[in-house]
This record gives sequence, C-alpha cells and structure tokens, in this order.
Amino acid sequence: MTIKEGKNIKIELSEEEITRRLDQIEQLACDDDLREFLISILQAVVRLDEIIGMKETTIARLRKIFGKKSEKLIGKIKKPNKKHPGRNDGQGNNGSREYPNAKHLFHKLEESLQAGNKCPLCSKGTLYKYSPGIFVRITGGPSLTALVHETEKTRCSGCGMIFEADFAGKDDSKYDEKAISIIAILHYLASIPFYRLGKIQKFLKTPMPRSVQWSLMETLANDLLPVWKSLINYAREADLFYSDDTGGKIISVMLDNKRKKKGDRKKISTTGVIAKRDGVSEYGKPYPECILFFTGLKYSGENFDELLNGRESKAPVALMSDALPQNNPKKFAKIVHYLCLAHGRRKFEDLAEMFQDDVNYIKGQIAIAYKNDKYCKKNNLKGADRLLYHQKHSALAMMELHEWCFLKFSNREIEPNSALGKGIKYLLKHWEGLTGFLYYENAPLDNNKLEAALRTPVLNRKNWLFFQNEIGAFVGDIILSVLKTCETNKVDPFEYLSCVQKNREDAKANPLHYLPWNFLSEDKK
Repeated sequence: MTIKEGKNIKIELSEEEITRRLDQIEQLACDDDLREFLISILQAVVRLDEIIGMKETTIARLRKIFGKKSEKLIGKIKKPNKKHPGRNDGQGNNGSREYPNAKHLFHKLEESLQAGNKCPLCSKGTLYKYSPGIFVRITGGPSLTALVHETEKTRCSGCGMIFEADFAGKDDSKYDEKAISIIAILHYLASIPFYRLGKIQKFLKTPMPRSVQWSLMETLANDLLPVWKSLINYAREADLFYSDDTGGKIISVMLDNKRKKKGDRKKISTTGVIAKRDGVSEYGKPYPECILFFTGLKYSGENFDELLNGRESKAPVALMSDALPQNNPKKFAKIVHYLCLAHGRRKFEDLAEMFQDDVNYIKGQIAIAYKNDKYCKKNNLKGADRLLYHQKHSALAMMELHEWCFLKFSNREIEPNSALGKGIKYLLKHWEGLTGFLYYENAPLDNNKLEAALRTPVLNRKNWLFFQNEIGAFVGDIILSVLKTCETNKVDPFEYLSCVQKNREDAKANPLHYLPWNFLSEDKK
C-alpha cells in the first residue's frame, strides 16, 4: 500500500487493498475506540484520494475532511447557556411577542380569587391585580385544509323545482385567497417544489395536484401584475442599485439553444436588483427598498438598462455589482459604478496557507475599512458624516494596500500570473470601483445584500430544477419580487397576498395603494 521513496511517501489505493486493511483492523486486539479511530483515518485517506483526483479541488474541500473551521468561525463560538446545556443564547427562546398572528385566550380566575377579595390562604391580606401569566402552545396541522359544505335540497313533485340551502361564500372559488397565498410562500420563498407539496398534502388527506398549484400561481401572478409594474416604476427612480446574476434554467429556452448557431447567446440568468432611494419619505421615514428579479437570456447590465429606460429623475445613479463585464450597463454612461470589495477579498480566501503573510496583510487592511463601516452603522453616520469618517480612518489603510500591491509587482516579488498575483491584479485593475466609499456619500462596500437575496432563486433552482417555459419564469419573477419586497420591508406576506387577491379590482385600478409598504392588515383597512 505504501512505497517509500526517499523523503517522499507514495500511497497507492485499490478497492482490494482497502477491504483487506479494514478486515485487519477489525481483527486487531484493541479497544473499540482505537479501532473506530483507525477506521476513520482510513476513510479520510480514501476520501482525500477521491478529492485530490477531482479537477477543481480546493483547500476548502480538503479542510472539510478533517473538520477544520473557516477563519470566520475561529474565536466566535459561543459558550453554552448554563441554564440550558447545549443551547446558545437566545436559541429556541421565542416569547409570545414573536407570534403576532396567534389567537389569544384569556383565562379568568374563579370569583373568590378576584381582585378586592380576601386571601383564601391567610384570610388577612387583600388580593390585587398582578401581571398575567403567559403560556405559549404550538400545535400542528396541514398547511392546506378542506371544508366540505353539504347543502340540503328539496324538489317539488308538481313543477320539479329544486330548492337548496344557501350559505355565505357558496359561489366563491374552490381555492380561497389564503390557500393560494400559502402555496406561493411555500413554493417561492421556502423553495418547495409543486410535486413535493402535492405529496405532502396527499399524506395529510388534503390532495393538491401539481397542475392545480401551477394554475393557482398563474392566477396570483395576474392579480399581482399591476403591483409588480408599480414596483418597476418605483425602482426606476431610485438613487442606488445593487445588481448581480445567478444561473437559471428554462426548459423551452434550453431546447431552443440547441438549434442556435455557434456564438449565439445561450446562457440563462436570473438577475436580482435591489433599488434604494436616498433621504426620507413624506411620512418622515427612510424610503423603502424593493427587490426585483428577471429571468431569461439577458444579463444584469442589459436588465438594468431596461429598468432605467424612461427614468424621470435627474438625480445621479449609482450601481453596486461585481466586476464582471456583463454587469456593466451600456445605455446609461452617467453611472457611478461601485465594485464589491468582498469579491476582491474573496480572491485570497484559498491562498492563506501558501502565502500566509501576504494574505494576512491584504485581508487585514481590508478589515480596517469594514471595521470603520460597522462603526458608522452603529452610530448612524450617513451621507457626508460617513464619507468624512471613512476618509479619516479608512483612506490610509487602503492607500497603504494599493502601494503595497504596486511595489510587489514593480519589485518583482510576486509573479503576476500566480494565484496571488491574479488576486492583486484584480485589486489594482478595479481599485477605483472597489474604494468608492472613500469618494462618494453612502457608497456601499460590497454587494452582500443582494447576494443574500439571490440565495432564494438559487435554492429554488436546486429544488425545482427548472422553469418549464418563459411564462413560468415570468410568473416566478413577479411573485418572488413581491414576496422578497415584503420580506425586506417586514410586511406579512401571507396577509399581503390574501389582501391583494380579495381586492384585485381595486388593486388593478389603484396599484400604488397596494405596494407592500403601503399595505394595511385587513383589521386596520
């Protein structure tokens, strides 16, 4: 199995060799703990052999074999809660305020224990009002339930007229607004495929076929379309945009791609856009953010151009993205383009072991900017105050980093085509965009906010696998845009979707009243 060649050790693994070694370990006269340890080591070596043979092996994959933590977790592991061993602080301790939609039942004391009466225990003191006890009980049930209405009928023996009992909602659709809302949330926010939800509902004795679920989502998208168009108009006038792409799959487009010529565009992408306005609204609060998604053959730069087409505001436009060329808008030249500093830092993540000192210096200088930005957020420094703080406390660290990178190349200390050299070239090439926070007010440091929002369509793609056609992708974009906008503005998506469906005609006539941040719950409407 092992052949020694000087200081080098060559390991040759075969299935027969592994099986033979396992049998030998099993027959060893030793403790069970030692036997399990030896088996785990052999398994690790086998796995290591598999990973090294992969084409795109990374240090991160190798770390996982031996349970090595990433640098972000070192020193951040919380101590166990002494009251609850094994539980971190706050984990699982949701109070009654975390259940705003829960039904509240008030249990009264018996008459003899009401305030003002004598204490039945000591007969001396007088009872008085005290803070109520709170007990939360969680119950379970199917996400969709069915109610069967059975109406009594009579028929005239003379004229044959049939008379039937009436009830409220008799002429309503079989699937009410709440059922459609919960399907949309489970499918588009929780990434549950239609077939899986249908399977769950079948087990729970309330079947919901996939074809029915899709038909209901088409209906919902039609109700939300006026609101979605209003979101587009709102986003068009924003001051700051975050934009990026992730992969997408549309079966009909993929089939068309097979008939395309070489050189024609075939890549399908889902573009995410966060639109944010500066200042405060007429209600004295910061302008709400909206999140939009576009799935198809267009890249984020092209979708961004379309979004800004017809923009009325003369205010300058700022865009945050990574440095990929497809993120660059073509039609709007007067755009301040910030680049994601986290992407620049990420170039060095897997190089720490080979270039430890250099990587630690680069990441340390970038960390100073993030530390200062954290201070600005904590102390609510915005606009000119935030810009001045970064210029005073972050500029020197970034200038030193830029000079260090330049000297490494000019002194030929680092090969430009090495892994470290490529990362440094990225920083130098895109330096102006990466350090926009030193020159412009409210310039973000990175695109992490949008990348977090893009996790939902990524999970959807992994769980659903694909959209059947472009109509399905369009329906998904409408519903997911509305749901994620609800999420970022802390609006209850279940109540919101139900309200829009109940008032679909009014929403069609007055869509601005039904933007998520203008939504009022039904009991306040």
